[in-house]
Amino acid sequence: MPQWDPDLYLAFEKARTQPSIDLVARIDVDAPQRVVDVGCGPGNSTEVLARRWPDAQVVGVDSSAAMLDKARATHPEWIWVQADATSGLADLGTFDVVFSNAMIQWIDDQESLLRGMFAALRPGGVLAVQVPSTERMPIRMALVSLLATDRWSTRFEGVTAVHSRTARYYYDVLTTMTSEVELWVTDYMHVMPSHDALVQWYSGTGLRPYLDHLTNDDERSEFLAEYHDLVAAAYHPQRDGNILFPFHRIFFTARAA
Repeated sequence: MPQWDPDLYLAFEKARTQPSIDLVARIDVDAPQRVVDVGCGPGNSTEVLARRWPDAQVVGVDSSAAMLDKARATHPEWIWVQADATSGLADLGTFDVVFSNAMIQWIDDQESLLRGMFAALRPGGVLAVQVPSTERMPIRMALVSLLATDRWSTRFEGVTAVHSRTARYYYDVLTTMTSEVELWVTDYMHVMPSHDALVQWYSGTGLRPYLDHLTNDDERSEFLAEYHDLVAAAYHPQRDGNILFPFHRIFFTARAA
């Protein structure tokens, strides 16, 4: 998994948190007793859950010690657990809400992951997930194009990248567990001040595994400069100089019987 930088991730906190706000608003559970945020990161999504259900026990789970350190420093009153989402949930008991924002795309076997998350639900509980769908987004396509060049094509062997799935995939997985499934997609139109900001955004997520792999500063700078040029060619400034950054996201909820 990538080495996460919570401060870099939170440089765009408002935009990154909005999908959590929108997803939590669609969760139909009255007065849950236990709520878990799987892949909680620095705790910005966990905070959304705690605001919605202030009387619930809120648990944040993440594999990154750096992210959890940031979360604990901000909200020491909540429960933070370092664990692997693919194997660590069973030890935490059951929940009325199992929530995950922008995490499962890092896991290849998402079907097994979702089955494990769904198994952690109490009767009537809800699994609620948001997953970025970047496969056809220019910011992702620029990376794919760069990785195909002679300079970089053999440089990143073994690097774990995101694993894109479709809404159809999630529907087929979820409906083997429950008939109460809702899916929807949203294109967020983020307003970015520059191409540098676009690169900074993606450096905190999709570029992270590749930047971690480049231990030489000069090599990392070269990679980022080439990526910046491709991003600049793909995203054109508006009249006011800002850049519109459409971001496609898949949402779904599934209720346990």
